[in-house]
Amino acid sequence: MKISSRSFVYACLLTSALTVPAVAQEQVPKAFTAILQNWERQLKLKPSYESLKTNADGTVVITKMTAVLGEPGPAPQVKLSVGEMDLKNISDQGDGLYQIGGVTFSGVKIEGTGANGAAFSVDMPEATIEDWYVKDEGATPTPQSAFRAAMNVAKKVTTSKITVVAGGQTISADGIQSAWDGDPKTGAGTFTSKLSNVVIPEQAIAAIDPTGTMKQLGYSGLTFDLTADGKMELQQDKMGVDFNFAYVGKDMGALKVSMSASDIPVEVLGELQKSQATGKEPDFNALMPQVQNITFNHFSLRFEDASITRKLLPIAAAMQGMDETAMVANAGAMLQLVLTQLNNQEFTNQVVGAVNAFLKDPKSITVSVSPASPVKVMDLMTMNPSDPGAAITKLGVSIKAND
Repeated sequence: MKISSRSFVYACLLTSALTVPAVAQEQVPKAFTAILQNWERQLKLKPSYESLKTNADGTVVITKMTAVLGEPGPAPQVKLSVGEMDLKNISDQGDGLYQIGGVTFSGVKIEGTGANGAAFSVDMPEATIEDWYVKDEGATPTPQSAFRAAMNVAKKVTTSKITVVAGGQTISADGIQSAWDGDPKTGAGTFTSKLSNVVIPEQAIAAIDPTGTMKQLGYSGLTFDLTADGKMELQQDKMGVDFNFAYVGKDMGALKVSMSASDIPVEVLGELQKSQATGKEPDFNALMPQVQNITFNHFSLRFEDASITRKLLPIAAAMQGMDETAMVANAGAMLQLVLTQLNNQEFTNQVVGAVNAFLKDPKSITVSVSPASPVKVMDLMTMNPSDPGAAITKLGVSIKAND
């Protein structure tokens, strides 16, 4: 079974925005025009609907909306349908910024075919948004205005259960919950997001794992959460990001990624967005002078075990023709030989020690890149590839176990 990841991404995007088709200008508030323009650029999405009306309390109600996602052509088309979308408390904040106090979606469904021709569908019965801020980039947008217009900023997003059916198999999730707190004008601020209780049942696992490896490990199905949180800062024409992402598998373990960077030119991000919208490759030669000044602050990759390591070790040992005890005992010596070419004995000793400790008592293992002082992209480009040991020291690469 091969499931299109694009379908799931579109379902998540729907929790933060949808557009309406162009109708007579006097019938559509400017906020809707901004929504239409922004989402048409990003998803090339032009919905049609059965009716659009404004109630006495100012709530805009759109019923039976449908759209085809993506460019027309020979590729399989994906159809979006929404039973009803309600937008409440729309206000003009000035300078092309609009606030929508409350948004509700009902009967959201995506249907289409994947790359292998198999049909799939994504169902999300309900979704709500609180305080969604929409930005019109304007007729002659600056890089900052275009970047902000492409962002989907809302104080809170909540969805009902999400169900994906593909190849006769069903994958479900309890829903998405996200929150944001920051400056509506720039989009800078802090955010959290969680896709809760994703369940891949035994039948679906068997379809994507014909060798039965997961069953050998004792997993009849998979259940996990995906979480993210972070902070974005904007200072004039530069952006800084600090974010964390985690996959937390039930009775398996957690894989966590953390990264921090600063001095990211907004103009570079705008160029990347523009190239995506036009379908053309970005001109990296023109962007390189600005890219070189991007500053890297920190990166880490951490695994926290919750039983899967103990299940993997005997299988890995059998594949190497030895028992588990022998494999664990030999792991350090094998790593010593492999890492010798790095020409950094201190780091090699650290890696060997950490791996040995983790294999004997699996709790956690963390790889960190934390330079003593921030490193720019131009510094990374000038490092000597024939002396990886020096690069490891400069970047502050380290590995720890069971901390």
